[in-house]
Amino acid sequence: MSEIRLIVLDIDGVVSSGEAQPLDLDLFSQLGEMNRSARSDLDRPAITFCTGRPAPYLEAMLQAIDGHLPGVYENGAGIYVPADYRFMPLPELGEFLRGFPQVTSRLEATLVREEIAYIQPGKHHSLTLFAHDPSRTLELRDLTTQALGPLSERVDLVYSTSCLNVLPRGVDKGKGLTHLAGMVEIPLGNMLGVGDSDVDLPFLRLVGHSGAPANANSNVKDLVEYISMDATTEGVRDILAHFKL
Repeated sequence: MSEIRLIVLDIDGVVSSGEAQPLDLDLFSQLGEMNRSARSDLDRPAITFCTGRPAPYLEAMLQAIDGHLPGVYENGAGIYVPADYRFMPLPELGEFLRGFPQVTSRLEATLVREEIAYIQPGKHHSLTLFAHDPSRTLELRDLTTQALGPLSERVDLVYSTSCLNVLPRGVDKGKGLTHLAGMVEIPLGNMLGVGDSDVDLPFLRLVGHSGAPANANSNVKDLVEYISMDATTEGVRDILAHFKL
């Protein structure tokens, strides 16, 4: 087994049960201790996040685990660097964003105005749609495609645990993590990734080792190296123990 030098965790469905749910502060304390150990012992792996959440949320979550290495936000659209408090869009993001303002305007004029869905606040380079009626979440992909018409060719529609991500075509967590790997000079093969939904697949395909909690969807479970019998945060504890971390 290759040496694991960086642990990369999704947030929702992995270290959190989702929006408006309480955080597992004991787990965050454990992750913080691991990050502090990594600072003083380069043989110990550090921990960061690769999330669809907006940049300010990632900043707060990295503070909660005493994270010192960069993390990925907005599903690969940007990287936050705690060391000098920088928020860096993916270098090639501009080419992906052409036409995206029209996508936003169209969805605001249709799904949002019709109160079918609302947009998660705080994002600058992508959109996340939540159904007003959660039972309609799985309809959002078709409804968004219909609303966008020809503009749908400019985006990728990818589900997370409880929402639909509308990403500039070509942007994903894999691209964000690849850029982060170059910044921190840690090969992707020396990373352990943990995710639970389709939006995590691009980065889970790249890392040397991968795991998923019990609540992960079937696509993720078919891909990863280890599947925990436990859900969300208990699953994270189990995955860390499985890899002897």
